[in-house]
Amino acid sequence: MQQQRYNVFNQIHKGLRGMLYDTAIRLQQTDFSQPQASEVVEQLHQVLVYFDEHAENEDQFILPHIRKHNAVLIDELENDHVIDHNLTHTLFDHIREWKSTDSAGQREAIGQRILVAFNEFIGFNLYHMNKEENVLMDQLWQHYTDADIRHMEHEIIQAIPPQTLMAESRWMMRSINDKEVISWLSGIKQEAPTAVFDTFLQLAQEELPTERLKKVYTALALA
Repeated sequence: MQQQRYNVFNQIHKGLRGMLYDTAIRLQQTDFSQPQASEVVEQLHQVLVYFDEHAENEDQFILPHIRKHNAVLIDELENDHVIDHNLTHTLFDHIREWKSTDSAGQREAIGQRILVAFNEFIGFNLYHMNKEENVLMDQLWQHYTDADIRHMEHEIIQAIPPQTLMAESRWMMRSINDKEVISWLSGIKQEAPTAVFDTFLQLAQEELPTERLKKVYTALALA
């Protein structure tokens, strides 16, 4: 049986997809003519910031390692990030426009533009993340060891502000399966200080349903 290689994109991409799906449902349920819509508009703004920062981290810490092996692929992925950046700023423009008017009719019309633009953003990013997890990940596996790939990931983690890291970790905890939660927490338990493990265990307690949390506790010998 072939040993499964380390997929550096799996966990963070699941968290990012979780953000997309949750935000999409909330936007669809929102009456943009009402002031209460500001909460979901702020959520959308934050999701866009996370995606923009994620692309920048990939550009800095992942893509350069593959350029010398497959420059054509990296040019394509970097161009994807430019397209994604433009989609993001279209949404930022809509958000600013929505915030700048007190007219219920105008806010409702802008809200419809936000929905259309976010659907474009979702479709593009789902396709792009699949490409990274298949084509780019295959290139990483061909040319680098799992230890090398984990080092790239560590450089990204070190570059992320602690507050952002915890917010993204919360989305990942919501979006991954039990086996992945157990593997994640087990690694933290083995490699990080107790205080760090306790922080992430608290995160699991806050985000996981009771039955899932029981499985995690049993696997980590915490029950």
